[in-house]
Amino acid sequence: MNADPASRREAVPRRIRVLLADRNPVCRHWVAHALGRDVRLDVTPWAGADEPLEYWPLEGIDVALLTAHPLGDPSVVRALAARRIRTLVVGAGWTRQLLDEAFASGVLGCLTKDIDIAALGAAVRAVAAGHTVLSPELHDLHMPAPGASAAAPPAGGGRDVGTLMRSLTDRELQVLHVLAEGASTAEAGARLKVAPATVKSHVSHILAKLGVRNRLEAVLLMRRWLDRGTWNRSVIARTSSPDSRARNVTAHVADR
Repeated sequence: MNADPASRREAVPRRIRVLLADRNPVCRHWVAHALGRDVRLDVTPWAGADEPLEYWPLEGIDVALLTAHPLGDPSVVRALAARRIRTLVVGAGWTRQLLDEAFASGVLGCLTKDIDIAALGAAVRAVAAGHTVLSPELHDLHMPAPGASAAAPPAGGGRDVGTLMRSLTDRELQVLHVLAEGASTAEAGARLKVAPATVKSHVSHILAKLGVRNRLEAVLLMRRWLDRGTWNRSVIARTSSPDSRARNVTAHVADR
């Protein structure tokens, strides 16, 4: 007996429900229309970004996409995070302080307003998957170059990037590279054939050696080092994935 054709159909993945909060009607319409072409996204435009959060249509929403001045009211982001809604902010005029405040309040992604619409869709999907997303133009703001003057201590305590990266073992470099591709702790363990607890241990050592606050800063530091072309390609190449998300126009790294 032939199987029912319906039983052979692949399950249709649930669409990511996105709330697009933008007070500008032209921008809101254009972004919603463009993102709506992605069959993986279900976009709800919302004009009431200035209204109290209890009036926002948040039922079933996975990602809140805020297209306004960077961050706006941090309490809104914290309230969204408390509802387990992931937040992506698109804005202009970013500063290091605003970026730090955004990530501290629970934002998972910070993008500039000149981002390509296709990249915006990819960023929404990355945030929905639990990844941290950052526009390339904001890398240096989030983590100033070693030795740069800043209110907060620079990553690595001002030491040269090459010196910092050479302090890592081959295995630590491999872990960092896999995380840069957006892998979670469990996924990194599977790729490297080690237990998730081992990956977490390597991450702790990496953060301590590089003098950075989180995985995103570690990844950004590694990319600066890779851009200089003074790295051991054989070490990194052993972990490369054909579907490397590290080469997207936005940098993202899983915090899971």
